[in-house]
Amino acid sequence: MTILLLLLFSLQDEAKIARELNYANDPDRPQFQGQAIERLKKRGAKAVPAILDYVKEKGRNGLALFFTEALGEFGDERIADLLVACLGDRNFYWRPTAAKALGEYRRKKDLSLFQSLLTDRLWGVRFWSVRALEALKDREALPEIRKLLNDAIYDVRAQAAKTLHAFGDVSGLPVLVASLRSSVKWFEIDYGQIAREDSWKFLKKISGKEFGFKPWEPEEWRKPGLEKWEAWMTSRDPQWGEKVPPNARPQKESGSYLFGFELRSCQRGDFFFRLDEEGALVVGFFNLRRAVLSQEELATFQETLRKAGEIDRAVPYGEGGCDYEQYYFRGATGKFDRLWIGRGGRPVLADDFIEVVRQLLEKRFDKPTALHFQETTRIFTAQE
Repeated sequence: MTILLLLLFSLQDEAKIARELNYANDPDRPQFQGQAIERLKKRGAKAVPAILDYVKEKGRNGLALFFTEALGEFGDERIADLLVACLGDRNFYWRPTAAKALGEYRRKKDLSLFQSLLTDRLWGVRFWSVRALEALKDREALPEIRKLLNDAIYDVRAQAAKTLHAFGDVSGLPVLVASLRSSVKWFEIDYGQIAREDSWKFLKKISGKEFGFKPWEPEEWRKPGLEKWEAWMTSRDPQWGEKVPPNARPQKESGSYLFGFELRSCQRGDFFFRLDEEGALVVGFFNLRRAVLSQEELATFQETLRKAGEIDRAVPYGEGGCDYEQYYFRGATGKFDRLWIGRGGRPVLADDFIEVVRQLLEKRFDKPTALHFQETTRIFTAQE
């Protein structure tokens, strides 16, 4: 009788864990997801076999973003090995989050993996790999981390600078001081302010100084404090300005824009470009590259863009999730209307425009940029 009761309780417990796993990986029911994740974390090792079986049945992409992040708190070697497998799967949706979660385990045997991920195409993977190597106190990785001071993404190069400082290497400080001049925006989002505030907080922490600098204030108001920060840096290294890598040098926006294109992909990386009022194609996010189009190129661009602009913007296209294209069309009043396209949902009217952009990127920039654009946009074609 006792054995039967134990078996019954065991089966009931397994059923509860299975139910919690379904809720934990259902982002459409957030009211249950968070509670289910917390219950599974409390179960700890008891839940691990069910988690592994769940992944075997549903596949790695059956794991939701927040549950993937929570896997870093289980403290179980089997879960850590699962995260390694997720990182090695280029089709896994949440690789940056898997890198973050695996870093929580601080396993020496993952050192070589994190070192190899410093050149990953997803900036989030690079970012969390730097954080993990800092936590693991890996001095061998410092030469490769120094290279990331010239990363195209602010978050990565700033983290590289902070990690180097944790090892007593101040070569990243010029990157952070230079970022105090950042003024890059993506339409209504002020990424320059985000970079200024992040750099300022770290510099304030390590120096104990503020110099009256407030990163959220208008440029003219920031100027006196900025000059004091730069003087502080000069007192430490008179040649610091020459040591700021190309991608970390402050850039000015090129003015108003007529159109914008934003692509985000969990699997393949991001791509951004805009057309400014001077007829230039401006490529990039934090680090802008600009090429003025010829009259013929501009006419072709605008004609295919006009056709894409005929697409009904009130209708969603493609699958929801972490992969999407977003088109910013400027209206007569100067405000922008947006067209959102999910994976596999791009209307045919936009295909010609995408091909024209690819050709312009190859001609006006370089082949790698065009290939990256082609690879990232391919998943949105209706045939996929």
